[in-house]
Amino acid sequence: MKSKAILFLLLFSIFFLNGAESFAQGIYSARGYWEESNKPIYKEIKTKQEMGEVLSEDELEYMNNYEVYLNTYFDRLSETEKDRYYEMRVSWDRESSNIKLPASAADPGEFEWRGRDRFVSIAYGFSYGLATVAVFEIDNVPAVGIPLIMGGLWALGPVINPKKFEDISRPVLRAGNTGRLLGWVYGGSLGLALAGESDSGGRIMAGLGALGSIGLGEWAFQKQKMENYSEGHIETLRHYGILGSWLAVSGLATFEVSNLNAYGAGILGGGILGLAIGNQQSKNYPYTLGDAENTTILSLIGTGLGFAIAVELLEESSSSAAFLIPAAGSILGTAFGHKAAKGVYLTKKQGSTIGYSTAGAALLGLGVVALAESGSGLAVIGVPSALALITQQVLFNKFKNENLNKNLSQSLSSKSGLDFSLDIKPENYFINQRMSVGPSSMGFNLNPSRPLISLNLKF
Repeated sequence: MKSKAILFLLLFSIFFLNGAESFAQGIYSARGYWEESNKPIYKEIKTKQEMGEVLSEDELEYMNNYEVYLNTYFDRLSETEKDRYYEMRVSWDRESSNIKLPASAADPGEFEWRGRDRFVSIAYGFSYGLATVAVFEIDNVPAVGIPLIMGGLWALGPVINPKKFEDISRPVLRAGNTGRLLGWVYGGSLGLALAGESDSGGRIMAGLGALGSIGLGEWAFQKQKMENYSEGHIETLRHYGILGSWLAVSGLATFEVSNLNAYGAGILGGGILGLAIGNQQSKNYPYTLGDAENTTILSLIGTGLGFAIAVELLEESSSSAAFLIPAAGSILGTAFGHKAAKGVYLTKKQGSTIGYSTAGAALLGLGVVALAESGSGLAVIGVPSALALITQQVLFNKFKNENLNKNLSQSLSSKSGLDFSLDIKPENYFINQRMSVGPSSMGFNLNPSRPLISLNLKF
């Protein structure tokens, strides 16, 4: 039974999460062309030529032959792969440069420690202190003092190790915090896989969880300083890292696996698989932070709707197959989020606005259900999820139209050399309907209709 559960989990994750697009790119791909055009020898010779240096006969022959090869390679790309190359090359160039950007370049404005940054750092330090207390079974006064000391030490990081925090940016902190979070999950699951139901299981989970959080958080922090991944890339990794573990738990629960060691191994293995898939997805498309946040929101909403259906089914039967429904909702939400994000490029503000508003809508729905005194699991979970979905769709489509109109205006302006702007105002239709229409005694209309579409051209 355990082997069947693990096999099901692997097939389930690969089929739904990875998709044909991720691994079926063929011999000639956008990423492959980029890698070929960035070969160190070719770039070195090309740079010498651009700097006006005289090339030797061998260098000139090599460069000419190699550029013929590159042209042939590019011609064999499909139109989809060519579009992907143009979309991703800037992101790939940035990630491969291994150049640390100063905070002013990576994040607009001078870097500052926000209240949220301080709280998160202290909270993680405090959690490591609690883990220390649990591992060594400390009690009485030290059990209170150690977490406070650890929290203070983590907040004093810039003082204790100032070199580490030189030229950091907001994405560096985001990567570090993502590593800390996933480290707790993966480290704790490793402890669960090793200890299972043993008496020392809790201590082992706490110890390995804290060590995993510290280690993975530091690795992600330093990796981001060197590689300079986009915030959308980081957020996508966080999403898939958690999603993979959640799918593992769902798969094991579906097969009614009761062994805790199997759950620990499944959470760890599913999370690692999720990170690999998330990294591949970010290479396929340059998701912004807003895009990634919107995908996470849709995945959570899909999970909520899935739980609402599962609860209703479990009330009628005890089949464990109901656990697959929330997992399927998570996958569908993620897939729809990725599909909807193409070409929209949601900003940070837009993504956070969607998240903030959908949370409010869900809370509103929960309050309505409470006032209605409904004891139905379908209503308690389904109504907040449905209101959140409606709110998300309204805001997303609003921001999508704004961004697409802006991109169209910029594209036309750059191609024509004109200052072109397009403004669509559908609300003017209703305003025009309420306006009195008719010529004045002078022979012209005193209340001209307002335009639905405004085009402005400046030469």
